Amino acid sequence: MEELKYILIADGSSDNILKSVIDWTLDTNYPQLPIKGYWVDFRAIPKKVETISEKLALAKQLYQFDVIFYHRDAETTDIKILDQRKREIREGINDEGTNEKTICVIPIKMMESWLLFDTDAIKKAAGNRHYKGLLELPQIKRIEQEKQPKELLHKLLKTASGLKGRNLHKFNPHFATHLVADNITDFSPLRQLKAFQVFEQDLKTVIDRFVNSRNQ
Repeated sequence: MEELKYILIADGSSDNILKSVIDWTLDTNYPQLPIKGYWVDFRAIPKKVETISEKLALAKQLYQFDVIFYHRDAETTDIKILDQRKREIREGINDEGTNEKTICVIPIKMMESWLLFDTDAIKKAAGNRHYKGLLELPQIKRIEQEKQPKELLHKLLKTASGLKGRNLHKFNPHFATHLVADNITDFSPLRQLKAFQVFEQDLKTVIDRFVNSRNQ
């Protein structure tokens, strides 16, 4: 089967972590489909790129791709925001052909929410896989109600590190957050979350269209 090339356009540089979620979801739903994904890094671009249309125009210059994953954090715990964020993305694209190959990625409340379920991955990312203390993760069905997911994940990582004093001060929770994603091998618990359900359904719609077009 022909390789699927995708790009990820994310809110910020740390959100390239979502590639782990995307790759897992693609591999799980389309195990026979070879994939190659790229996170679009706008930091090296001299000109500031802000709008959705500007980001897409530049991405088209830099990459060849079949589908686009466009990330926006919900920035609220109100699940109703999903439709609004998707509408904002699609209105920003303003091109039917591009819209048809765009998959919206909108975690509630932010990307770190989708990492708050795997205790072992957090321990490994903190550099202390044998940590014996209690890590109080939210119940999976309550993750989308967590008001400060980034702060909570950073707190859990610091706790799991077991470090104290100066060593704890040197600990980098932002870097460790990337390692959490790298150490998660099964994202299926996220299927209990509304935002992930919407994401996965959008993914299937777009990828099915890609697969069918290649099989014709």
